[in-house]
Amino acid sequence: MSSALPPENERLQLPEGSIFSERLELRMVTYRDLHALLKIHRVEEVNRYLPFETWRGMDDAEIWFDKVRQRHRDREAIQWVICDRTSGAICGSCILFGYEHDHERIEIGYGLGRHHWGRGVAREAVSRLISYAFDDMAVRRIDARVDPRNDASNGLLERLGFTLEGRQRERQLLKGELVDVNLWGLLRSRWPQAQK
Repeated sequence: MSSALPPENERLQLPEGSIFSERLELRMVTYRDLHALLKIHRVEEVNRYLPFETWRGMDDAEIWFDKVRQRHRDREAIQWVICDRTSGAICGSCILFGYEHDHERIEIGYGLGRHHWGRGVAREAVSRLISYAFDDMAVRRIDARVDPRNDASNGLLERLGFTLEGRQRERQLLKGELVDVNLWGLLRSRWPQAQK
């Protein structure tokens, strides 16, 4: 365990089971999910705005999974796969990370396979994750950082009630390119109205 980790009571509590929405199951990622995730993340278009390179094979998937497992062990993040409840197919993944216990805030991230775009899957999965963070984790605020060019993700957050709070210019070096980042925030007090 890293000495830089916060005290035990200030780290994330990993969920004991899955969380469900009408069509989807969100469950913690396992090694068995890597083949399905490889099919998703070997598509350049899917990974364009994600903070890792397009996967070329299982070696890339396993490197990603090793990082996820370490973050789970350190209780720094919760990485879920998004599954179709009827077929069991993996549609993508989502994550909660950057938890700040004292400030009651967390950050959200997500990625969806190309085949599932435009079907309301991202909205349903992210909406369920938001409810989990507010209701089960009792956070007060959820943040999201999105590339301004990612119209689909920016639009999704706006539809879910997030407020665009600013843009950080040349915030990060992503795949060799300096990129801006849109800063989105959602307060627990605004979530009931956003669901209407």
